[in-house]
Amino acid sequence: MHYRTPLLALSLLALWQSPAFAAPSTACNGQTLSKTFASGASWNLCWAVRPAEGIVLSQVTYKAPNNAARRVLGEAALSQLETAFDDGSVAPLMLTTEAGFGGNNLQTLTAPDCAGGTLRADNGRNVLCETTRSHGYFYKYTTQRQGQLLELASHSQIGARNYSVRWRFFENGTIEPSVGLSGELPVVDATAAQYGWPAMKSGKIATGFTDHALWRLDFDLDTTHANDVVEEITSTPTTDRLRKTKAITALNTETGRSFDPETKRFWRIRDGILTNGSVGQISYELVPNHYDASRANSSNASWLAQDVFFTRYNACEKYAANNPTSACGGNVSQFANAESINQQDVVVWYKQSYHHLPRSEDSNRISTVWSSFQLLPRDWHSTNPF
Repeated sequence: MHYRTPLLALSLLALWQSPAFAAPSTACNGQTLSKTFASGASWNLCWAVRPAEGIVLSQVTYKAPNNAARRVLGEAALSQLETAFDDGSVAPLMLTTEAGFGGNNLQTLTAPDCAGGTLRADNGRNVLCETTRSHGYFYKYTTQRQGQLLELASHSQIGARNYSVRWRFFENGTIEPSVGLSGELPVVDATAAQYGWPAMKSGKIATGFTDHALWRLDFDLDTTHANDVVEEITSTPTTDRLRKTKAITALNTETGRSFDPETKRFWRIRDGILTNGSVGQISYELVPNHYDASRANSSNASWLAQDVFFTRYNACEKYAANNPTSACGGNVSQFANAESINQQDVVVWYKQSYHHLPRSEDSNRISTVWSSFQLLPRDWHSTNPF
Protein backbone atom coordinates (compact mmCIF):
# COMPACT_ATOMS: atom_id res chain seq x y z
CA MET A 1 0.00 0.00 0.00
CA HIS A 2 2.81 2.39 0.73
CA TYR A 3 3.81 2.35 -2.97
CA ARG A 4 0.38 3.40 -4.21
CA THR A 5 0.28 6.90 -2.71
CA PRO A 6 3.30 8.26 -4.66
CA LEU A 7 2.06 6.62 -7.85
CA LEU A 8 -1.39 8.10 -7.35
CA ALA A 9 0.12 11.52 -6.69
CA LEU A 10 2.22 11.30 -9.84
CA SER A 11 -0.82 10.25 -11.85
CA LEU A 12 -2.87 13.13 -10.52
CA LEU A 13 -0.01 15.54 -11.26
CA ALA A 14 0.19 14.28 -14.83
CA LEU A 15 -3.55 14.73 -15.25
CA TRP A 16 -3.33 18.26 -13.85
CA GLN A 17 -0.45 19.21 -16.15
CA SER A 18 -1.70 17.61 -19.34
CA PRO A 19 -4.38 20.17 -20.27
CA ALA A 20 -1.89 23.04 -20.02
CA PHE A 21 0.46 21.54 -22.59
CA ALA A 22 -2.09 19.77 -24.73
CA ALA A 23 -1.44 20.19 -28.44
CA PRO A 24 -3.22 23.17 -30.01
CA SER A 25 -6.06 22.41 -32.35
CA THR A 26 -5.20 22.09 -36.02
CA ALA A 27 -8.83 22.51 -37.03
CA CYS A 28 -10.08 25.66 -38.71
CA ASN A 29 -11.28 28.12 -36.08
CA GLY A 30 -14.16 29.95 -37.75
CA GLN A 31 -14.43 30.74 -41.44
CA THR A 32 -11.92 29.99 -44.18
CA LEU A 33 -10.39 32.68 -46.37
CA SER A 34 -7.97 32.25 -49.25
CA LYS A 35 -6.19 34.38 -51.80
CA THR A 36 -4.29 33.20 -54.87
CA PHE A 37 -2.27 35.81 -56.76
CA ALA A 38 -1.65 35.75 -60.51
CA SER A 39 1.87 34.46 -59.84
CA GLY A 40 0.50 31.33 -58.19
CA ALA A 41 1.48 32.44 -54.68
CA SER A 42 -1.33 32.00 -52.19
CA TRP A 43 -2.44 32.48 -48.59
CA ASN A 44 -4.98 30.32 -46.78
CA LEU A 45 -6.26 30.99 -43.25
CA CYS A 46 -9.22 30.87 -40.92
CA TRP A 47 -10.73 33.79 -39.02
CA ALA A 48 -13.14 34.11 -36.12
CA VAL A 49 -14.39 36.77 -33.70
CA ARG A 50 -13.78 36.63 -29.96
CA PRO A 51 -15.10 39.11 -27.38
CA ALA A 52 -11.69 40.24 -26.11
CA GLU A 53 -9.33 39.97 -29.08
CA GLY A 54 -11.78 40.81 -31.84
CA ILE A 55 -10.54 39.13 -35.03
CA VAL A 56 -8.44 36.00 -34.39
CA LEU A 57 -6.58 34.27 -37.23
CA SER A 58 -5.66 30.58 -37.25
CA GLN A 59 -4.03 27.96 -39.48
CA VAL A 60 -2.24 30.58 -41.58
CA THR A 61 -0.57 28.87 -44.56
CA TYR A 62 1.61 30.32 -47.32
CA LYS A 63 2.47 28.88 -50.73
CA ALA A 64 5.04 30.40 -53.07
CA PRO A 65 4.86 29.77 -56.83
CA ASN A 66 5.93 26.22 -57.71
CA ASN A 67 6.46 25.39 -54.03
CA ALA A 68 4.52 23.39 -51.47
CA ALA A 69 2.13 25.13 -49.08
CA ARG A 70 3.47 25.38 -45.53
CA ARG A 71 1.81 26.52 -42.33
CA VAL A 72 3.33 29.55 -40.61
CA LEU A 73 1.03 30.37 -37.68
CA GLY A 74 -1.33 28.19 -35.69
CA GLU A 75 -3.04 31.25 -34.20
CA ALA A 76 -2.45 35.00 -34.11
CA ALA A 77 -4.23 37.94 -32.49
CA LEU A 78 -3.82 41.09 -30.48
CA SER A 79 -3.56 39.96 -26.85
CA GLN A 80 -3.68 43.20 -24.83
CA LEU A 81 -3.58 46.98 -25.21
CA GLU A 82 -2.95 49.66 -22.58
CA THR A 83 -2.68 53.44 -22.75
CA ALA A 84 -0.29 55.14 -20.33
CA PHE A 85 -0.51 58.94 -20.15
CA ASP A 86 2.48 61.20 -19.69
CA ASP A 87 1.03 62.59 -16.43
CA GLY A 88 1.34 59.12 -14.86
CA SER A 89 -2.27 57.98 -15.18
CA VAL A 90 -3.11 54.69 -16.90
CA ALA A 91 -6.31 53.79 -18.77
CA PRO A 92 -8.04 50.43 -18.19
CA LEU A 93 -6.81 47.50 -20.25
CA MET A 94 -8.66 47.62 -23.56
CA LEU A 95 -9.11 43.90 -24.20
CA THR A 96 -10.16 42.62 -20.79
CA THR A 97 -11.54 45.54 -18.75
CA GLU A 98 -13.04 47.72 -21.51
CA ALA A 99 -15.25 45.01 -23.06
CA GLY A 100 -12.64 44.09 -25.68
CA PHE A 101 -12.18 44.57 -29.41
CA GLY A 102 -15.04 42.14 -30.20
CA GLY A 103 -18.69 42.10 -29.15
CA ASN A 104 -20.50 45.41 -29.51
CA ASN A 105 -17.18 47.26 -29.76
CA LEU A 106 -16.38 45.56 -33.07
CA GLN A 107 -17.84 47.89 -35.66
CA THR A 108 -20.29 46.89 -38.38
CA LEU A 109 -18.70 47.87 -41.69
CA THR A 110 -20.39 49.34 -44.73
CA ALA A 111 -19.24 49.67 -48.34
CA PRO A 112 -17.37 52.98 -47.76
CA ASP A 113 -15.34 51.22 -45.02
CA CYS A 114 -14.09 48.69 -47.59
CA ALA A 115 -13.62 50.59 -50.85
CA GLY A 116 -12.48 48.22 -53.57
CA GLY A 117 -12.68 45.24 -51.24
CA THR A 118 -15.02 42.53 -50.04
CA LEU A 119 -16.94 42.63 -46.76
CA ARG A 120 -16.90 39.47 -44.63
CA ALA A 121 -19.68 38.78 -42.14
CA ASP A 122 -19.81 37.10 -38.74
CA ASN A 123 -23.24 36.29 -37.28
CA GLY A 124 -24.92 38.49 -39.85
CA ARG A 125 -22.67 41.54 -39.35
CA ASN A 126 -20.00 42.72 -41.78
CA VAL A 127 -16.94 43.03 -39.55
CA LEU A 128 -13.93 42.30 -41.78
CA CYS A 129 -12.73 44.02 -44.95
CA GLU A 130 -10.70 41.94 -47.42
CA THR A 131 -8.75 43.86 -50.06
CA THR A 132 -6.05 43.04 -52.59
CA ARG A 133 -3.54 45.86 -53.12
CA SER A 134 -0.39 46.54 -55.11
CA HIS A 135 2.59 47.34 -52.91
CA GLY A 136 5.30 48.31 -55.41
CA TYR A 137 8.51 46.58 -56.39
CA PHE A 138 9.43 43.12 -55.22
CA TYR A 139 12.75 43.86 -56.85
CA LYS A 140 14.25 46.03 -59.58
CA TYR A 141 17.59 45.20 -61.13
CA THR A 142 18.20 43.77 -64.61
CA THR A 143 14.55 42.81 -64.45
CA GLN A 144 11.76 44.06 -62.26
CA ARG A 145 8.66 42.75 -60.56
CA GLN A 146 5.72 44.44 -58.92
CA GLY A 147 3.96 42.69 -56.07
CA GLN A 148 0.57 42.48 -54.40
CA LEU A 149 -0.71 41.88 -50.91
CA LEU A 150 -3.86 40.67 -49.21
CA GLU A 151 -5.16 43.07 -46.54
CA LEU A 152 -7.62 42.18 -43.78
CA ALA A 153 -8.91 45.04 -41.60
CA SER A 154 -11.36 45.43 -38.73
CA HIS A 155 -12.29 48.39 -36.55
CA SER A 156 -13.24 48.61 -32.88
CA GLN A 157 -14.75 51.63 -31.14
CA ILE A 158 -13.94 51.96 -27.42
CA GLY A 159 -15.26 55.18 -25.94
CA ALA A 160 -13.77 58.09 -27.87
CA ARG A 161 -11.04 55.93 -29.45
CA ASN A 162 -11.19 53.93 -32.66
CA TYR A 163 -8.67 51.13 -33.17
CA SER A 164 -8.04 49.57 -36.57
CA VAL A 165 -6.43 46.14 -36.62
CA ARG A 166 -4.87 45.37 -39.98
CA TRP A 167 -3.12 42.28 -41.30
CA ARG A 168 -1.16 42.42 -44.54
CA PHE A 169 -0.09 39.20 -46.26
CA PHE A 170 2.43 39.91 -48.99
CA GLU A 171 2.83 37.84 -52.12
CA ASN A 172 6.41 36.97 -51.09
CA GLY A 173 5.38 35.49 -47.71
CA THR A 174 5.84 38.55 -45.50
CA ILE A 175 3.22 39.18 -42.80
CA GLU A 176 2.67 42.69 -41.40
CA PRO A 177 0.34 43.10 -38.39
CA SER A 178 -0.62 46.70 -37.58
CA VAL A 179 -2.76 48.64 -35.16
CA GLY A 180 -4.02 52.14 -35.97
CA LEU A 181 -5.45 54.71 -33.57
CA SER A 182 -7.94 57.46 -34.41
CA GLY A 183 -10.78 59.18 -32.56
CA GLU A 184 -10.61 62.08 -30.12
CA LEU A 185 -7.71 63.19 -27.97
CA PRO A 186 -8.16 61.21 -24.75
CA VAL A 187 -7.16 63.68 -22.01
CA VAL A 188 -7.21 67.46 -22.18
CA ASP A 189 -5.97 69.67 -19.35
CA ALA A 190 -5.84 73.44 -19.13
CA THR A 191 -2.61 73.71 -17.15
CA ALA A 192 -0.39 70.61 -17.47
CA ALA A 193 1.85 71.96 -20.21
CA GLN A 194 4.77 69.76 -19.16
CA TYR A 195 2.74 66.64 -20.02
CA GLY A 196 1.37 67.59 -23.42
CA TRP A 197 0.92 70.11 -26.20
CA PRO A 198 -1.46 73.03 -26.82
CA ALA A 199 -3.74 71.39 -29.37
CA MET A 200 -7.01 73.26 -28.95
CA LYS A 201 -8.09 76.73 -30.09
CA SER A 202 -8.89 77.42 -26.47
CA GLY A 203 -5.25 76.79 -25.57
CA LYS A 204 -6.01 73.63 -23.59
CA ILE A 205 -3.22 71.09 -23.34
CA ALA A 206 -3.70 67.64 -24.85
CA THR A 207 -1.83 65.10 -22.74
CA GLY A 208 0.78 62.90 -24.42
CA PHE A 209 0.35 59.16 -24.17
CA THR A 210 1.93 55.81 -25.03
CA ASP A 211 -0.04 52.90 -26.42
CA HIS A 212 1.33 49.47 -25.53
CA ALA A 213 -0.06 46.75 -27.80
CA LEU A 214 0.99 43.12 -27.30
CA TRP A 215 0.45 40.49 -29.98
CA ARG A 216 0.24 36.75 -29.38
CA LEU A 217 1.77 34.72 -32.24
CA ASP A 218 1.63 30.93 -31.97
CA PHE A 219 4.16 29.63 -34.51
CA ASP A 220 3.36 26.17 -35.86
CA LEU A 221 5.77 25.86 -38.76
CA ASP A 222 4.81 23.34 -41.44
CA THR A 223 3.04 20.16 -40.29
CA THR A 224 4.52 19.76 -36.80
CA HIS A 225 3.80 22.34 -34.11
CA ALA A 226 6.11 21.02 -31.39
CA ASN A 227 9.62 21.33 -32.86
CA ASP A 228 10.22 25.08 -32.94
CA VAL A 229 13.60 26.63 -32.14
CA VAL A 230 14.15 30.31 -31.19
CA GLU A 231 17.39 32.02 -32.16
CA GLU A 232 18.63 35.49 -31.28
CA ILE A 233 20.77 37.05 -33.98
CA THR A 234 23.05 40.04 -33.39
CA SER A 235 25.45 42.08 -35.53
CA THR A 236 27.87 43.74 -33.11
CA PRO A 237 30.07 46.56 -34.46
CA THR A 238 33.80 46.59 -33.80
CA THR A 239 35.34 49.45 -31.86
CA ASP A 240 36.21 51.32 -35.05
CA ARG A 241 32.69 50.57 -36.34
CA LEU A 242 34.04 49.37 -39.68
CA ARG A 243 32.89 45.77 -39.29
CA LYS A 244 29.98 43.90 -37.71
CA THR A 245 30.31 40.42 -36.27
CA LYS A 246 27.33 38.09 -36.52
CA ALA A 247 26.39 35.85 -33.60
CA ILE A 248 23.52 33.37 -33.31
CA THR A 249 22.38 32.21 -29.88
CA ALA A 250 19.64 29.67 -29.26
CA LEU A 251 17.13 30.64 -26.56
CA ASN A 252 16.42 27.30 -24.91
CA THR A 253 14.09 28.36 -22.09
CA GLU A 254 11.17 30.77 -21.77
CA THR A 255 12.41 34.32 -21.50
CA GLY A 256 11.82 37.99 -22.20
CA ARG A 257 14.21 39.99 -24.36
CA SER A 258 14.60 43.65 -25.34
CA PHE A 259 15.67 45.43 -28.49
CA ASP A 260 19.25 46.60 -28.80
CA PRO A 261 19.90 49.01 -31.69
CA GLU A 262 23.64 48.85 -31.05
CA THR A 263 23.80 45.14 -31.88
CA LYS A 264 20.89 45.12 -34.36
CA ARG A 265 19.27 42.39 -32.29
CA PHE A 266 16.44 40.39 -33.84
CA TRP A 267 15.00 36.90 -33.57
CA ARG A 268 13.86 34.05 -35.75
CA ILE A 269 11.66 31.03 -35.11
CA ARG A 270 12.82 28.06 -37.16
CA ASP A 271 11.70 24.51 -37.66
CA GLY A 272 13.85 22.04 -35.74
CA ILE A 273 14.08 19.62 -38.65
CA LEU A 274 12.85 20.85 -42.02
CA THR A 275 15.27 22.50 -44.45
CA ASN A 276 14.63 24.43 -47.64
CA GLY A 277 16.31 21.72 -49.70
CA SER A 278 19.62 23.53 -49.60
CA VAL A 279 21.60 24.68 -46.55
CA GLY A 280 18.97 26.62 -44.60
CA GLN A 281 16.35 25.52 -42.10
CA ILE A 282 12.97 27.12 -42.76
CA SER A 283 12.16 29.98 -40.42
CA TYR A 284 10.35 33.27 -39.93
CA GLU A 285 12.19 36.35 -38.73
CA LEU A 286 10.69 38.88 -36.33
CA VAL A 287 11.54 42.33 -37.72
CA PRO A 288 11.13 44.88 -34.86
CA ASN A 289 9.87 48.40 -35.37
CA HIS A 290 9.84 51.63 -33.32
CA TYR A 291 13.19 51.13 -31.62
CA ASP A 292 12.73 54.67 -30.29
CA ALA A 293 9.87 53.47 -28.06
CA SER A 294 11.46 50.19 -26.97
CA ARG A 295 11.59 49.44 -23.24
CA ALA A 296 8.81 51.98 -22.70
CA ASN A 297 7.20 51.08 -19.37
CA SER A 298 5.92 54.18 -17.66
CA SER A 299 3.73 52.19 -15.26
CA ASN A 300 6.63 49.89 -14.27
CA ALA A 301 4.52 46.83 -15.11
CA SER A 302 6.28 43.47 -15.36
CA TRP A 303 4.46 42.55 -18.58
CA LEU A 304 5.88 45.68 -20.25
CA ALA A 305 9.42 45.23 -18.94
CA GLN A 306 10.61 43.45 -22.12
CA ASP A 307 9.97 44.05 -25.82
CA VAL A 308 9.34 40.42 -26.70
CA PHE A 309 8.64 37.24 -24.73
CA PHE A 310 9.08 33.64 -25.86
CA THR A 311 7.01 30.98 -24.10
CA ARG A 312 5.94 27.38 -24.56
CA TYR A 313 2.37 26.95 -25.77
CA ASN A 314 -0.07 26.76 -22.90
CA ALA A 315 -3.79 26.81 -23.67
CA CYS A 316 -4.69 29.00 -20.71
CA GLU A 317 -2.10 31.70 -21.46
CA LYS A 318 -4.38 33.94 -23.51
CA TYR A 319 -3.82 37.59 -22.59
CA ALA A 320 -0.52 39.37 -22.09
CA ALA A 321 -1.94 41.05 -18.98
CA ASN A 322 -4.99 40.49 -16.78
CA ASN A 323 -5.03 36.85 -17.85
CA PRO A 324 -8.12 35.51 -16.05
CA THR A 325 -7.38 31.78 -15.92
CA SER A 326 -6.44 30.76 -12.38
CA ALA A 327 -4.37 27.78 -13.60
CA CYS A 328 -1.98 30.15 -15.39
CA GLY A 329 0.03 33.21 -14.50
CA GLY A 330 -1.59 36.61 -14.48
CA ASN A 331 0.55 38.10 -17.26
CA VAL A 332 3.20 37.23 -19.82
CA SER A 333 6.12 37.89 -17.46
CA GLN A 334 4.77 35.06 -15.30
CA PHE A 335 4.22 32.83 -18.33
CA ALA A 336 7.97 33.03 -18.98
CA ASN A 337 8.99 30.80 -16.08
CA ALA A 338 12.02 29.03 -17.59
CA GLU A 339 10.26 26.04 -19.14
CA SER A 340 12.03 24.57 -22.15
CA ILE A 341 11.20 26.03 -25.55
CA ASN A 342 13.80 24.04 -27.45
CA GLN A 343 12.02 21.76 -29.94
CA GLN A 344 8.67 22.82 -28.42
CA ASP A 345 5.61 24.75 -29.59
CA VAL A 346 6.74 28.38 -29.30
CA VAL A 347 4.48 31.37 -28.71
CA VAL A 348 5.87 34.86 -29.36
CA TRP A 349 4.45 37.83 -27.43
CA TYR A 350 5.55 40.97 -29.25
CA LYS A 351 5.16 44.44 -27.76
CA GLN A 352 4.52 47.52 -29.88
CA SER A 353 4.94 50.76 -27.97
CA TYR A 354 4.18 54.08 -29.59
CA HIS A 355 4.47 57.46 -27.88
CA HIS A 356 2.26 60.21 -29.26
CA LEU A 357 2.74 63.86 -28.38
CA PRO A 358 -0.43 65.56 -29.71
CA ARG A 359 -0.33 68.40 -32.20
CA SER A 360 -2.84 71.00 -33.30
CA GLU A 361 -3.80 68.85 -36.28
CA ASP A 362 -5.13 66.22 -33.83
CA SER A 363 -7.80 68.52 -32.40
CA ASN A 364 -11.33 67.18 -32.92
CA ARG A 365 -10.03 64.09 -34.77
CA ILE A 366 -6.70 62.28 -34.39
CA SER A 367 -5.17 61.55 -37.77
CA THR A 368 -4.75 57.76 -37.76
CA VAL A 369 -1.47 56.72 -36.15
CA TRP A 370 -0.22 53.34 -37.41
CA SER A 371 2.22 51.07 -35.62
CA SER A 372 3.39 47.88 -37.30
CA PHE A 373 6.07 45.20 -37.49
CA GLN A 374 6.87 42.37 -39.89
CA LEU A 375 7.29 38.61 -39.93
CA LEU A 376 9.69 37.85 -42.75
CA PRO A 377 10.44 34.43 -44.29
CA ARG A 378 14.11 33.52 -43.81
CA ASP A 379 15.42 30.47 -45.68
CA TRP A 380 11.82 29.47 -46.34
CA HIS A 381 13.01 28.80 -49.91
CA SER A 382 16.39 27.87 -51.35
CA THR A 383 16.21 30.72 -53.88
CA ASN A 384 13.97 33.69 -54.62
CA PRO A 385 10.77 32.03 -55.89
CA PHE A 386 9.73 35.10 -57.94
